[in-house]
Amino acid sequence: MRSTQLITSALAVAATSSLIGLGTPATAGEPTTTRERGLVIECTGTIKGQPVYTSLYESNVASNTIQVLIGDDDRQVGGSRDTDTDFRTGRQVRGTLKVAGGRALVEGTARKTGVRTSVHEEHDDAGQHITIDGFHRRLATDLTLSWKGATAPLTCDNAFLYDLRVTKESTV
Repeated sequence: MRSTQLITSALAVAATSSLIGLGTPATAGEPTTTRERGLVIECTGTIKGQPVYTSLYESNVASNTIQVLIGDDDRQVGGSRDTDTDFRTGRQVRGTLKVAGGRALVEGTARKTGVRTSVHEEHDDAGQHITIDGFHRRLATDLTLSWKGATAPLTCDNAFLYDLRVTKESTV
């Protein structure tokens, strides 16, 4: 539950940053409300004896982002890239990224599971009061990472769809 709250905060910051820019003060005016839908899938695993972290973030108001990190400390390789292409179509999930001269492929399935969980959060950022209301719905995943001739299963503890109404009001 705590990790879902952290991700909700991360989504709010990402949404706020993409729409108004970090540190940009708001101007006085009427509140604005947007409907933000998408998914977050964060996974871990091990490939070629190295720890792996992958993240797929899909949003209808910002670019979709894939991130892959392989290894740790001085031997870590990875990167991220923004795309307009959705990662999930139906139950099928697919995202690719060039990592250290090889193609990293995250693929498999993700299906809705359980009941929708209500979300309500309020915070101030960049001269705005932001209110977030909506829901999350968990995704049951069966994903793998393929990279440089190896394929490994991924464990995705943070995987959910979100549908949020984000209202921003100037505080200045």
